[in-house]
Amino acid sequence: MEIKLHANATTTPRIRRYLQQSDKSDRELAIELGISVTTVRRWRNRDQVSDNQTTPKVIHKAMRQEQVVLVNVLREAIGAPLDELLLLVNEGLGIAVSRATLNRYLRPAPAKQKAVPLQGKKALKTGVVPYQLVMHHLPLSLHMEDGGEQHLLWAREPVSGWCYARLYAGLSPQLLVNWTRELLDVCPACIQSLETFGFEVVLPERNIAVKAHPQKHKAVQVTLPLGEIIPRVQREPVGRVLIEMCEFYNRGKAQKKLGESTPQAFLEALRRQD
Repeated sequence: MEIKLHANATTTPRIRRYLQQSDKSDRELAIELGISVTTVRRWRNRDQVSDNQTTPKVIHKAMRQEQVVLVNVLREAIGAPLDELLLLVNEGLGIAVSRATLNRYLRPAPAKQKAVPLQGKKALKTGVVPYQLVMHHLPLSLHMEDGGEQHLLWAREPVSGWCYARLYAGLSPQLLVNWTRELLDVCPACIQSLETFGFEVVLPERNIAVKAHPQKHKAVQVTLPLGEIIPRVQREPVGRVLIEMCEFYNRGKAQKKLGESTPQAFLEALRRQD
């Protein structure tokens, strides 16, 4: 019988059934099968072993103004081209729009940002290596249904585009240190320096240079419930959506500029060569 799997699938129906029937912990299964803990949990929480339909049932010809702002901020944050951005908007955020509609709502890049830094294979050929993480803190004032005051922390490795983000209700110097340590532990690159915007962090036990900058982004106020802007938040907590979006971008789709590798695989391959 022919089995059709999603193009980005990391598991087969047989493995998914094994995950659902196993008594082992999520982490043990992830290590055993070479997949992420997120993937293990996703299939353990499902009854079926077939892929969900990812094609939007309804394609909208227009976007809310709040969605337009969100999509443009997302593009600026991760530097994704149109096709990669479309996947994140459709599957990550659950906003069902066509490629043409999304393109119509993207703002032209400012003149000073049009010179995009080299990424992937082109960057490696010029001697640029993935040794740095750029880290940001963005205060959020959300609707009370979404928890009110929140803090978004996100980081990006510029050469591959690999990203990592978490949402917190409160912020402290120790939380920033813990988040940075967790980030360095999961990042597949050999990080030697950090560049932070909006916060400072000290890691005395690691030989990593840290350069701190003032806050780059203004606090963002969201007056509507997030579920009205991000359809996926109607089904899942926003923190979980954020984590899964990063996981999807890092491991989900191979990119041409990375030599047909995902950001995760691209960095892992370079680390094995060092």
